Amino acid sequence: MTTPSAQIALIGVTNTLSLSVIERTRESATLRAIGLSKEQLRGMLAVEGVLIAGVGATLGIVLGLIFGWAGAATALSLMGDVRYAVPWTDVGAVVAIALVAGLLASVLPVRAAARTSPVAALGVE
Repeated sequence: MTTPSAQIALIGVTNTLSLSVIERTRESATLRAIGLSKEQLRGMLAVEGVLIAGVGATLGIVLGLIFGWAGAATALSLMGDVRYAVPWTDVGAVVAIALVAGLLASVLPVRAAARTSPVAALGVE
């Protein structure tokens, strides 16, 4: 079972990709009209989802480490020396899960973009 924050993040990435697909309907149609295949469009949007999730995970990890260290130093410095350690296996697992979640979040927007005919999408104002 995933945590509520992970579910909210997955919905956020899906929403961002959906809006991107809607806003770039004509761009996708133009690319399809000049020879981009449905598979290439799917790949392009899947990479975009992975990049969005990767940047979010990286930024979250970096800020979490900075603020975690600052909070630990402030709260625990009265007890003695604070030793800083990064749980690299946990960080790697979070990044891997975020990338897979970004890929999964791109499924619905990709299906919508691939289903749209280039001719119909170019006619949209």
